[in-house]
Amino acid sequence: MIPEWLATPPGSTIFVLFVSSLMAFASSLINRLFTSREQREQIKVLKSQIDNLMKQKNEDLKKAKSTGDKKLLKKVRKQERQILQLQSKMFSMSFRQMRVYPITLIVFLVVWLFLTGRVFSLKLFESPFAGGGPIAFLPWISGVMELNLFWWYLLCSFLFGTFFSRLFGLTGATE
Repeated sequence: MIPEWLATPPGSTIFVLFVSSLMAFASSLINRLFTSREQREQIKVLKSQIDNLMKQKNEDLKKAKSTGDKKLLKKVRKQERQILQLQSKMFSMSFRQMRVYPITLIVFLVVWLFLTGRVFSLKLFESPFAGGGPIAFLPWISGVMELNLFWWYLLCSFLFGTFFSRLFGLTGATE
């Protein structure tokens, strides 16, 4: 199904990089379509409030420890409670985005089947990626690190998933 030259580096490295970027794009796009603009904005506002409160809390805590100010320590404890409440609210809003997980899981399983010829432990056809050999080589401190399909795909997915989530405004990241 997949040409043999595509299953050996550097073809495999670039191919899996491309496939994982397409998957991350599709997953982020699906997530974006199922997450309302208001929800994304609320998450962004909450993230900003939490960041500001954390910064203020750290400054107040440093000052309170150096001066021994009991009122300031009490204020810090109130800030910590407020931060926890905001984080809890942000988490629950972010958790709603998980409703698209089944859709992206099905898409992932189809792509994984295409790459490996397997779904879970069920082998459906022979694939050059099923051997478990190295797909990518990364320079490392102690030499060259060999990555098989699973690890290279996982690394690429994290990279592109983060990139596209930020691009589509799904992470609550502040600019």
